[in-house]
Amino acid sequence: MSNPSIRKGWMVLLCAILLNACTKPDQQADLPAVGKPAQTELVTISLQGRITDQQAAPVSGAVVRSGNHVTTTDINGDYRFSSIQVKPNSGLVEVSVNGFFREYKGFEVMPETEHYVRMQLEPLNNGVRFAAANGGSYTLPSGSVIEFAPDAMTDAANGQHYSGTVKANAFSKDSDASSFYGIIPGSKGRDQENKAVSIQFISTLVTELTGDAGQQLQLKTGKSATVRFPIPASRMMNVPAAVSLWYYDPTNSEWKEEGKAHRDGNFYIAQVPHFSTWAVGTALPAAPLKATITDIAGEAFSFARIQLYTADGKQLLGSPVHTNNKGDLLMNAPIDQAMEIRIINSCDEVQASQKINTGSSNNWIGTIKAGKPGSNNLVLSGKVQNCKSAPVHKGWVNVVIDGQQYKASINNGNFQLNLNRCYNTNTYAKITAVDEDGNQESNTMMMQVSTGAVDLGLLSTCNKRNMQYISYTLNGTNYLLQAPTDSLVQAKGNSDRTYVINCYKANDPTTIAFSLSFSGNENPGEYPVTTLKFSQNKTQLTSAGTWLVKITQFGKVGEYIEGTANGSMRDLSSNRTLPFNFRFKVIRNQ
Repeated sequence: MSNPSIRKGWMVLLCAILLNACTKPDQQADLPAVGKPAQTELVTISLQGRITDQQAAPVSGAVVRSGNHVTTTDINGDYRFSSIQVKPNSGLVEVSVNGFFREYKGFEVMPETEHYVRMQLEPLNNGVRFAAANGGSYTLPSGSVIEFAPDAMTDAANGQHYSGTVKANAFSKDSDASSFYGIIPGSKGRDQENKAVSIQFISTLVTELTGDAGQQLQLKTGKSATVRFPIPASRMMNVPAAVSLWYYDPTNSEWKEEGKAHRDGNFYIAQVPHFSTWAVGTALPAAPLKATITDIAGEAFSFARIQLYTADGKQLLGSPVHTNNKGDLLMNAPIDQAMEIRIINSCDEVQASQKINTGSSNNWIGTIKAGKPGSNNLVLSGKVQNCKSAPVHKGWVNVVIDGQQYKASINNGNFQLNLNRCYNTNTYAKITAVDEDGNQESNTMMMQVSTGAVDLGLLSTCNKRNMQYISYTLNGTNYLLQAPTDSLVQAKGNSDRTYVINCYKANDPTTIAFSLSFSGNENPGEYPVTTLKFSQNKTQLTSAGTWLVKITQFGKVGEYIEGTANGSMRDLSSNRTLPFNFRFKVIRNQ
């Protein structure tokens, strides 16, 4: 079909079919293919999302990584990356925070657009402890069991034999659990023949192993552990005697088939050669599924949640994904299948559904209009100027409404934010404009809104932005770590009334440059330092002697914690003791 006029005719016919019946498309939109061979050149995207716990409460202070970039969630659990470089075929979000399991979520990359990835975190449990030399057994509330062989542990960082105490934390969920697809990294995988597949999950297991010093542990090469995966009640009568065993590969943002798990009563039993995120399930050959989603007015439906169901609408097929900021959809889907696609808004309301049939290659299903007349749409707009009465060219307007935070870019002094609220009642929106070039911000405006169009008028950015920082002096030389260039993270520690402050430098976002933890009350005062470490020009230093930190301000969540401390640090390479003092100001997240 190389003739353009013939191709156009087929597209017109296809659109007509879409309006009246199910589709089995073989045309494609101008979007990248799913699962194409790895490329070395990176592409530019923007990325935002929200991190919550199992009760849908926002998780603040979580460290979020994508590619070589790192940021943290704010008080509302939101994060944002602007113009980051990622692999063209395998986007990944990694989230870690004290008190929760480290989790991953993959997404299909569409260059030069903004993506949305939302994740749920599973809280760490008490776990079990056992001597590495003896091995151990760990039974989870789900009935899942992990059997650790004797003398099978190694330090994950250096591969050295580990013989101390092992602390194992794990959780397992079956596909009947309401939160299952919130914690699954995705549905895209590759079988043992390296063919692209979509996985129909049965259950999953996530494990974290740490040693006496908190280091990550792993199974030795050639060793394995026995794992029992629960079978969900809804599928007890129709699962096969053996299913595929899968582990999640964060490097390529997809599942890899490892072997088989065999049924034993209400469980599947398998041997795993290493620990990561594991799952059991069947797989179907997969291909890209593409569409454009708009609202009823024909405007892009940004960040709509898309879910695929079986043709009868009863069973979910894989993990939900989101459209990009232009309303484009790109996802992995089973080929040659009848199914139902649903478009869902941020209020968990189904805005549209359509029966479709996938073909054997790239599937373009056209444009789907979603939405209902009378939706609770709110449009906020206005102008932003600096103190010289000139339009702000680089910055954003921050809006907090209904417990969620949103940002609208400023374009030549103008901004507009389109929201689909979950309610039509009156509420207050908290609005602040930021001039990024001038490092200034406006006064915070409180405006009562409900739905419809609201003109916020003129905002002036004449206030200096409050910056987070850690300033320290080592052996007479002063250094400064400062947000937003460097990432400063405050969170609660694992123990009660323990607070942690970490900083990641801009030139090395994967390594903690400064780490402080202290225990005390939520008030100003002097408190004992429980951890103090930092690195300077690849030199690792740790505290020498006893430290006290003087907290001069201990604000509420969303406000600042400030403090100072004096003492000595030991250079681990030379064993020299050096004078050291520091002061800091960070936003309290927890």
